[in-house]
This record gives sequence, structure tokens and C-alpha cells, in this order.
Amino acid sequence: MRLAAKILREAALVGAALMVGLAIGGLVAVFFDAPPLGFLVDMVLSARHLPDMVVEYTALLALTATAFAIPLHAGLFNIGAEGSFYAGALVALMVGVKTGSLLLALLLGTLAGVIVTGVAGALRVWLGVNEVLSTIMINWVMYWVMLYLVVDALADPVFTQRTVKVPREARLPWINVAGVDIPSTIIVSAVIIVGVWVFLRMTRYGLLLRVVGANEEAARMRGVNVGLYRLASMLIAGGLAGLAGSLHIVGFSYSIDVLGGTVRNYGFNGIGVALMGRNDPLGILAASLLFSSLLAGSQVVEPIYKVPKEAADLVIGIVIILLSAPTVFTIIRSRLGGGR
Repeated sequence: MRLAAKILREAALVGAALMVGLAIGGLVAVFFDAPPLGFLVDMVLSARHLPDMVVEYTALLALTATAFAIPLHAGLFNIGAEGSFYAGALVALMVGVKTGSLLLALLLGTLAGVIVTGVAGALRVWLGVNEVLSTIMINWVMYWVMLYLVVDALADPVFTQRTVKVPREARLPWINVAGVDIPSTIIVSAVIIVGVWVFLRMTRYGLLLRVVGANEEAARMRGVNVGLYRLASMLIAGGLAGLAGSLHIVGFSYSIDVLGGTVRNYGFNGIGVALMGRNDPLGILAASLLFSSLLAGSQVVEPIYKVPKEAADLVIGIVIILLSAPTVFTIIRSRLGGGR
């Protein structure tokens, strides 16, 4: 009974925040002489215009958002999903091009993400280096390493604005749903997200990981190895972000442009999505779909209603802030109440 009441209360809070955000979006549409109802419908239901983009964004953001959420459950702020995403994308591209193996590209791309974020986790656990600082620096290191290799070692000799493409035998096939072709990355992502939810909510190790984040001292007094669980949370997070980057390369983009635009911001956007989804994997999956729809919708409304993309992005930002605020306040309150 208490769980049902909590779910209903949460649903009402999310619904109210979303309605307020969309109402503000309607005012933005009116300011640019666009019909508010049509503007909002196309923003939210952009999947009817760009289904492949919405599905792909949902798949990737669910993984990078969960890569932020899991360390947060263990009391860490992982800002490094962006760098692990770069590492996964880069390694998957190189392995796919060299070997033509889909499985190997996914495995080694995921491992690359584990290593990158694992470095930050090891620095935090063994040397006390703040994970926010280390992951931000690692993000930049990976970004410039990626761009160097994209230009120097992987550039396409004909289309010099991008790398060579992953060969067809190393690509993840698309699926047809109701006559529409969409990336099958969503299947892999959804299975992983459900698995993470089961791990966090239904296993002893998931419970202990959450205990470490909720009360570090209590966990230590009960003999829990806090450092081990925190390191494990970062390794899992790195694997999720690395897998996301790998899936993007073998399942959708197949190459990286020389400025890195095709792989940029998935990790950073995942932070907002995680907060929108209350750091719960299933909530994150729903938040990823909403965020992806709005993101694709910002591209749809510009040519249809002559509304600048920046105005549509403003609407997205307002919705994210309103939906994320309760989670942010909860995190702040828990830190002020007990800290780590």
C-alpha cells in the first residue's frame, strides 16, 4: 500500500513538472507566432518524424545515464561517461575496421570504457582523488586522443571529413517495427537496463552498493568493503558508457567525424537524464525516451514552425530542470544530512 502511494505521488509530481514545462514551451511558441499545440505535439511526438533518431538516442542515453546513476548510489559523482563513451566508440571503430568482428568490437569497446572510468575509480579509492576532477580531466584526454586518431590514423581517404566506416559484417542489423526500420541498439540497451535494475533492487550486492552510498559509516561498521564497492560501481559505469559508444558506432553512425560531433555530449546529457529518472534504471529508460523525443523534436519544429532551435532547446532545458529538481534536492539534503 505504501509503495503504491509512493508511486502515485511520484507520478503526480513528474506529471505536474512536465505540464508546467510544456506550458512554458507553449508560451515560447506563441512568442515566435507558432501554434502552441502543434509546436508541443511535434516536440513530444517527434518519433513520427525521426523514429530512428529517437530510438538511438533513447538507447544510448539510457546507458550513459545509468553510468552516472550507479556510482551515485555508491556515493560517487561520475562525470566520466563522456570519456568512456569516446573510448568505446573509438575502440569499436578500430576493432571493427581491422577485424570485421561485431562481437569483438562490442567487447573491446566496452572494456575500453571500463578501463577509462576505472582509472578514476582507482584514484578515488586508493589515493583519495576527487572523482569529479579526475573524470573531467579524463574526458578531455579521451576527446583529444580520439580526434588525433580520427584524423591521423582512421581518416577516410575519399571523405576526409570523417573516418573510414565500420564494414557491413561488423554492423549491428536494424529491425523492422510496424513497417519502420529502427536501430536494434534499443534491444541491447533495454536488456542491460533491466538487468541493472534487477541487480540494484533484487541482489545482495546491489543492496550493499546502495547502503555504501546511503551511509558510509554504517556500511563500514557492518564490515562492508566501501572502497571495493565504490570501485566496482565505477567499473560497471565505465562498461555501460563504453558499450553505449560501441553500440553507436556498430549500430548507427558507423564512423566518427573529424570534430567528434557524432559522438559528443551523450555522456553529459546522460547526467540530466539520470536525474530526471530519479537514478532508477527503469525511470531512466522512460526519461531517456522523453529526452530523446524532445531532442529530436527541437530539430523538427525549426523547419515546420520557423522557431529557432535555440528556443526549442530552451524548452528542453526547462523541462529537464523541473523534472530533475526533486532528485537534486534529495541529493543535497542527503549530503548535508550525513555526507560521505
